[in-house]
Amino acid sequence: MKKIISILCVIAMLTALFGACTSKTPDVVESEAKNKTLDDVNWSIPIIIEATGETVTYTMDQAKAHDLAKTYISAYQFENKDAQGSPQVTTLILQGVRFSDVLADIGVTECSGITVTHNNMPNVFEYDEDIVWSENTLVGWIQNMTMVVEDSAPSYVAFGSKEGGVHDFCHSIKDITIHQ
Repeated sequence: MKKIISILCVIAMLTALFGACTSKTPDVVESEAKNKTLDDVNWSIPIIIEATGETVTYTMDQAKAHDLAKTYISAYQFENKDAQGSPQVTTLILQGVRFSDVLADIGVTECSGITVTHNNMPNVFEYDEDIVWSENTLVGWIQNMTMVVEDSAPSYVAFGSKEGGVHDFCHSIKDITIHQ
């Protein structure tokens, strides 16, 4: 019993210390990230052009210069895994700029594939030429017409394609590498 009380005291002290350093407790930080609105989001992503070694930063302002496009994405929904026993596949509307427009904006005319790195997962997403140039492939920051893409912190920008399949939705881009 003394060990349990000691552990609880240590947890309480660490929470208080974290709150004192950031002025926010972990639950408040998480809640604020989930409560971001589209007006709060302003993103930029590094794009690495493998052939030249150059890194360009693509911004939300550049993306907004284009008409917004939308595509339907199938993705896993993990929130209900406790209630339903396993992750469920869900469909969302991703809205943003076509990736072909991103390539044109940064001056890339040839692209055989890309690698998209996720901020919060160790795996990367590989896409071939067909998906890269598809009209249904987007860099997006709007989900279901009115909200920030779910779980997209810290970048608040996602990459997805209708043709990509359920495993190919990166909801928090860290960077993109272009293969030529």
